[in-house]
Amino acid sequence: MFLFLRRLRLPVISFAVFLLFCVLAYTRLEKIEPLDALFWIFQPHAIHPEKVHDATKALSLVIYFGVLAFQIWVAERVFSVIFRKEGREAWKTMVNEATLDNIRDHFIVCGYGEVGRTVIEQLKRMKTPFALIERDESIYKGLLSEGIPVVHGDASRKAVLCAAGIDRAQGICILIDSDTDNLYITVTAKALNPKLRIITRAGKDRYARAMKNSGADEVIIPEYEGGMMIGRMITKYSNV
Repeated sequence: MFLFLRRLRLPVISFAVFLLFCVLAYTRLEKIEPLDALFWIFQPHAIHPEKVHDATKALSLVIYFGVLAFQIWVAERVFSVIFRKEGREAWKTMVNEATLDNIRDHFIVCGYGEVGRTVIEQLKRMKTPFALIERDESIYKGLLSEGIPVVHGDASRKAVLCAAGIDRAQGICILIDSDTDNLYITVTAKALNPKLRIITRAGKDRYARAMKNSGADEVIIPEYEGGMMIGRMITKYSNV
């Protein structure tokens, strides 16, 4: 948004000065009110040729082509911003922010590691709305270019969770590679939205118990779950 405003600042200021000059010229030539003069600028058909001076007719032609020139100038600035790399990034950021503002009943995914990628693919497959929180700037930009709703920042901060719409979310998946961070996010998320369903990842059993006591509905220990799966496979093949 700031990029658009910066690029449009010069034509907008120039157009404002142009309008002021035109209003003053019309009021001086025809002794009319400034509002009527402004109306003539944008509605030139309201000028009756037989009732105005020749100078006014000439001025109206200059104003007509001047307004057209400013329209072309503004259009050129807008399209140059959109089609430039930084313009495309600004546009994607605007679309991303609009998506995050309107998202409802979604899942928030904290962390885009190996587990996070798998969760995102599952959510896409189930067509469940989601918002991702990622602190790594390069990963964030990549996700933004893919059109994935993403918030750049630390998921342990309340402002970041709020930007992801935690008050409107139905659940959160906390998948960061840090037990202390995951525990803190669990506590914070529960405080911000007591109805939130919380699924979190833990590396150690003592943290898993603390997360459960802090309000997590499900706590997954990947190493433990992987060991249980391998155990089931061993049992399956040992009975052959």
